[in-house]
Amino acid sequence: MKKLKMLTVLSLAGVIALSGCSSSKSGDNSSNTPKESSAATTAQAAPVKATWFSDASFWNAPTPWNTDPKSVEGAITQKTGLTFDFNIPAQDGGTKLSLMLATSDPLPDLITLTDDTLEKKLISSGKVWKLDEFLKKYAPSLPLLTKYPQDLMKAQIKRDGAWYAIPSHVSSPDLVKTYPASSDVRADGAKYGQNNNVMFNETLMKEAGLTVNDLKTEDGVLAAFEKVKSMKVDGVPVIPLQINGKTWWGGTLPTLQDSFGTMLVDKDGNYRDSYFAPETKHALEFLFKAAKGGYFDPGQMTMDDKAMSTNTMSGRVFCFIGNVANAGLGDPKGTKWVSAGAIHSNQNTKPVHQTFSLVGTGWMQTYVSKTAANPERLAKFLDFMSSDEGQLLWNFGFEGEHYTLKDGLVIKTEKGIQDAKDGPKTGVGMFWPFANGAFNDHVAAPPNADELMSLQITQSMGREAVLFDASDLVWPGDLIPAGSKMANDLAQIDIYKHAQISKMVLAKDEASFNKAYDEMISKLKQMGQTEIDAKYNEQFHKSQQESGRTLKGVNS
Repeated sequence: MKKLKMLTVLSLAGVIALSGCSSSKSGDNSSNTPKESSAATTAQAAPVKATWFSDASFWNAPTPWNTDPKSVEGAITQKTGLTFDFNIPAQDGGTKLSLMLATSDPLPDLITLTDDTLEKKLISSGKVWKLDEFLKKYAPSLPLLTKYPQDLMKAQIKRDGAWYAIPSHVSSPDLVKTYPASSDVRADGAKYGQNNNVMFNETLMKEAGLTVNDLKTEDGVLAAFEKVKSMKVDGVPVIPLQINGKTWWGGTLPTLQDSFGTMLVDKDGNYRDSYFAPETKHALEFLFKAAKGGYFDPGQMTMDDKAMSTNTMSGRVFCFIGNVANAGLGDPKGTKWVSAGAIHSNQNTKPVHQTFSLVGTGWMQTYVSKTAANPERLAKFLDFMSSDEGQLLWNFGFEGEHYTLKDGLVIKTEKGIQDAKDGPKTGVGMFWPFANGAFNDHVAAPPNADELMSLQITQSMGREAVLFDASDLVWPGDLIPAGSKMANDLAQIDIYKHAQISKMVLAKDEASFNKAYDEMISKLKQMGQTEIDAKYNEQFHKSQQESGRTLKGVNS
């Protein structure tokens, strides 16, 4: 299922640091220099250890926690009185949290989730705090309670029924008003930016005699794959295509769906699952042709993020399609990447890019367990990490060592750049659950060469696609209640989809591919997808009536 997530593209600091998407509102904008939060006071008591669980297996949080006050984690400990043990399962994080919820044992103190269904399940369990109640009880004087952006809170309440979580990778009119972007190119990220994109190795392009214009069409890209297939780097064969590893269905496929013009609304203006769209079949057919041509090894479909980024950082990968934030931008070899924009389908469909006039609710959602042993310190931690001082610390490190400030803008030092690349060891840039896109764009200096490369890649598809407002395709959190038959059907459908599309991509011939697709469509209907689509379509039209917006598909 092509998931709709209302969030901004990862900030440039985040993209470079991730090589491997909320802040309190200050009351004075007379200076561009970030101001210190009142929560940022040295903890008087000895630090205590808290537990932090996440289903984001790709999040390389700094482990073990470094208590040296000269480290990012140690400085956080000084301000909040906390250290953390991270529990981030390499796989099946959702299953493990579900088992925790089924017992009477205490939950981890903090819980950071990326899965919508799991988020609903956690909230419905009643085992996590409503944050306004939590802060009023344990930290009524901290700025987070009174200065949290109201438009963001309203969006979260609409989604979840109350304010339960600190979201990551957010921006909103209230946040942008507090933190206006330092340049137009950074402001454009909110409109055009997305992490799912296509990028090519510029060095290998030149060696193969290819230009950007050769890589703008589906046929041109496939021909380029064939051309570079026989090339070598340091005696080792080039990898024509690197897909998004074991989550290729959530990175590579959506990129191709956008390129080929898949929308969740058909030309009549009705909702339908993206897998029913002809453009999705065509996107899968592109991957089928790539697999048949030997342009990527099937083993890539089970790669974790580390192995995937190791490949892309080797200099051997010609093309990467997927979430570029996890692909190794800014790698030590200095590989230069370029995007040709969307891969234009040979069926002449238009590429698409979703925008939102409504306020988004971010990516990672961080909750506080009601069984947390040190709620006052956790409240201080949330406040500090969301504050200007905390954002500067965890994003960039220490002033004078990792960065300097010029006219309120962050200028990274060489050590700052390197430590961000080594984030899992140094902690610099690694506390993703508190990523605030508006803040980062506000303090960001004019982009350097690596940042310009990243901006070009993340904005290239959006700049040439048909932009559409997807606000009416964001569902209330209780539309399909957790634990209901329809929710269970959705979970089973997702499992089936991922298995079946892998079968399609690795089909032995075109006839087998078409047969597998037809089987999938028939099976999805049997599993309840039609009824689910009807439920979504009803809500979609209800939302349109309330908003006065209209939306129809531009292709099929």
